[in-house]
Amino acid sequence: MMDVANLKAEELIGMNFECECGKRHSVEINSVKIGSNILEQLPEFLKEFKNKKILIVEDVHTYVVAGKKVEEILKNDFSLKKYVFPQEHLLPDVYALGRILIEIEEDTALILGIGSGVINDICRYVAYKVQVPYAIVGTAPSMDGYASVVSPLITDGFKESHKAIYPYGIYADIEIMKDAPMYLLCSGLGDVLGKYIALADWSIANLLTGEYYCKTITDMVQAAVDRCVAAAPRIPERNVEVVKNITDALVLSGITIGMAGASRPASGSEHHIAHGWEIMFHTRNSEEKWVHGNFVGVGTVVMAMVFEALNDIDIESVMAERNFRYYDMNKWTKNIESVFGKVADNVINYKKHAIELNPDKRQQNAEKIAASWNEILHIADTIVPSSERIKKILKDGGCVWHPIELGIDKNLFIKTFIAAKDIRTRYGVVHLIDDLGLTEEIANLIADKLYMQ
Repeated sequence: MMDVANLKAEELIGMNFECECGKRHSVEINSVKIGSNILEQLPEFLKEFKNKKILIVEDVHTYVVAGKKVEEILKNDFSLKKYVFPQEHLLPDVYALGRILIEIEEDTALILGIGSGVINDICRYVAYKVQVPYAIVGTAPSMDGYASVVSPLITDGFKESHKAIYPYGIYADIEIMKDAPMYLLCSGLGDVLGKYIALADWSIANLLTGEYYCKTITDMVQAAVDRCVAAAPRIPERNVEVVKNITDALVLSGITIGMAGASRPASGSEHHIAHGWEIMFHTRNSEEKWVHGNFVGVGTVVMAMVFEALNDIDIESVMAERNFRYYDMNKWTKNIESVFGKVADNVINYKKHAIELNPDKRQQNAEKIAASWNEILHIADTIVPSSERIKKILKDGGCVWHPIELGIDKNLFIKTFIAAKDIRTRYGVVHLIDDLGLTEEIANLIADKLYMQ
């Protein structure tokens, strides 16, 4: 089998091979271009759509940094229609989706998004629904979704990933990407660091539940993370090569989602708590200055602390005390209502059927964890860096790392930590500690450590 672990994103295009994991992996993206003067080459990259209608989707910010120039470059060879979202802080919600469904015309041959996370997610999902290809002109190295096949969307206040499609093309002009606001560069770093937790969670799920796992994909993600971490201290310099390496790592990470058929290699417990924070602030109508990857970066520090805490658990005492056998649904419901307010029912209805209430079955789940305890600790020690290491990477990059910087005080942190397991049913370390009846104990332990600093 070919060695794909150290390939760049552009080298993976058109890849199709039978993997040792038993799956056939393919990358159905026409082109990925990351470098300088990319915009000038768009007519060549999109020549398949020459003289056809392209719907350009952008917002007030991305129109200024790239959209206006893209229109000038494409206007002679393509029939253009555009929609510019007027919102200062656009959300990937039903309003945004509906707006683009109204704008798209029957003879549209391509949707061309100009932006990063939200614009990309909106365009990808609409393209999937109307069966029209889409491409994205990246404006910030802020997240790993450029090459993904899922779109995280907000419905009734609840953020959930929905099936979508690979883009036709990804075009990242580094001269534009490097000048993005610093919090967006930090967002990209935070999203990449989250892969440490995602890969550990995936290994644990494979160990405990037999969930599909691919070593090839894991190696690809790990290599991309390593390249990004090496570049992190130079992020504040806005160095072209550094931003290019980070952008490549982000695109590659997204490609692995399509290869795996799920977001497993890119999203774990760090995303659970991050999505929880995002939903919480959204329901409180808070004008957040932070974006998804910033929340993920802080969530990665928190979950690295959880993995560290596993080493201090006396598993024999936990099994002897058997506190995990009973699950207090009333307490669970009250915590979710306290955190998520008006959208609490959506979270409750999403998760309640996945909670095991039978004491004997809860005992079996705990026994399975106990029997695999040494392997779990090995995964924690070999895949996840120390929380201090994660913190240093973020601080060296000039990025937020503490929940207080996001506007989350100690009491709210404890509540949101407890709720992290309820944002997704996909198994991870937050579910593991819950299966052992230790969620509240570890929430308080980590809060005491974090809020002493």
